[in-house]
Amino acid sequence: MRTSELRRSIPEMTERMLIRHLHELVDSNIIERHDERTIPPCVRYSISPYGMTLVPLIESLCAWGRVHLERVHRTHKLAERVKFAESMKR
Repeated sequence: MRTSELRRSIPEMTERMLIRHLHELVDSNIIERHDERTIPPCVRYSISPYGMTLVPLIESLCAWGRVHLERVHRTHKLAERVKFAESMKR
């Protein structure tokens, strides 16, 4: 994936922070950096074989999140209702 594609897919992250994290992931051998000798210059990133060993863990975390997301939403909705009810008493 190109750096610009990554930047567009994570709009909340500054370019500086994205580049810093990409370098850390490359240094940790989680992803690989591929410099294409083109004009304009193009850099692509891909997951490394070592990084692929994290896929089962990430999938498990995503599954946990899907299961518990509804619970978190219910808790937040209840808290909002309580807060609204308290504000109406004033």
